[in-house]
Amino acid sequence: MVKFAIYTFLGFIIESAYISILEKRIHFSGLLKGPFIPIYGFGALLILKAVPYHTNNFEIFFYSLVCCTALEYVTHYFLAHDLNIEIWNYQKYPDHYCSRICLFYSLMWGILGIILVNFIDPFINQLLAASNYYLVNVIALIYILVIIYQFYNLRFQFKTKNKYGN
Repeated sequence: MVKFAIYTFLGFIIESAYISILEKRIHFSGLLKGPFIPIYGFGALLILKAVPYHTNNFEIFFYSLVCCTALEYVTHYFLAHDLNIEIWNYQKYPDHYCSRICLFYSLMWGILGIILVNFIDPFINQLLAASNYYLVNVIALIYILVIIYQFYNLRFQFKTKNKYGN
């Protein structure tokens, strides 16, 4: 629960910084209001659960690429078909599939997986070891409850709208 919250928040920071640089203006990413992009939390947990089974960076790269690309595809499909919204569209990118996934970002997921396993997660583990266990868990719980509340309300907000907001 704690790591999900941390990686959901870090994903928001990384994506917002990346989009801000590309657009040359401050941009806060995500569908939810606030520093929440849960797909990054789920992706990080998928990668970290598989690490004991993978012994080198090539395996971590490949597993991260496959799992995070699949997660991205399923998330896009669910949001497009259940809520009628489209958060990202890779139609401009070469080697895309149904505008949901593309080779460029799949490769980025592989690289981010290596960075996560070798650098970010060990650092997070050190921070967590030095922190107050109960306080961190309470903060993570509140953070996740806010995500759940927002997603619950989001379903009702977008059920009546099409992907163009009408």
